[in-house]
Amino acid sequence: MKIKICGITRAKDIMVCEENNADLIGFINIRRSQRFVELDKINELTSKLNNKDHSVLVIEPDNLEDAKIILEKSNIKLIQLHSLSSDDIIRLKEIGSIQRQLKIIKAIGIPKTINTRKKVEIEDFARVCDFLLFDYENDGKSGGTGKQIPLKLAFEAAKIAKNTNDDIKLFLAGGLDLKQLKNEGKVIGEIFDFIDVNSGIEDQPGFKNEKKIIELIELVKD
Repeated sequence: MKIKICGITRAKDIMVCEENNADLIGFINIRRSQRFVELDKINELTSKLNNKDHSVLVIEPDNLEDAKIILEKSNIKLIQLHSLSSDDIIRLKEIGSIQRQLKIIKAIGIPKTINTRKKVEIEDFARVCDFLLFDYENDGKSGGTGKQIPLKLAFEAAKIAKNTNDDIKLFLAGGLDLKQLKNEGKVIGEIFDFIDVNSGIEDQPGFKNEKKIIELIELVKD
């Protein structure tokens, strides 16, 4: 199982992540997030990466045009979207100026039950995206809550995605921490390709704890 460490705001945390072989490093450009970073700052931070392909830009554009503007200002090829429709994503991938091997992670919020509408949403995005990321849903928004998805629901969502597109790669997010991963990491790794960890390894929003990063990576990659 691979690891994405998200919500990076400091160069020192990038160094710790890279030195300890985190697979992906996420930078959040969503203003509602406590870990929001301006694009210019994100570009500055990613310039410090030894391998820029490890970076993920997390965005929530209002529409396709906003997405295009953001991507043209960024040099990141892997995008995590918290908005846009499946049709918008198809069109986004077709825009010549930003094709550049663009890969899309679509974040999907998982509510207390997966109804027919949520099932169709998962199926629609599984058909057009490279990755799906399941996070806790709160007031129709995904991400930033620090709350965990019940594993039964996460596995149900994963099964729907895989039945739609067997090649889709899956992330599990939503308040993951060392305690949960010690107890349930093995079973999570049987279903998910990546875990996405943010608040569970922080001292405060945007300030990662070096010891927790190292312990997390050693635990998951052991």
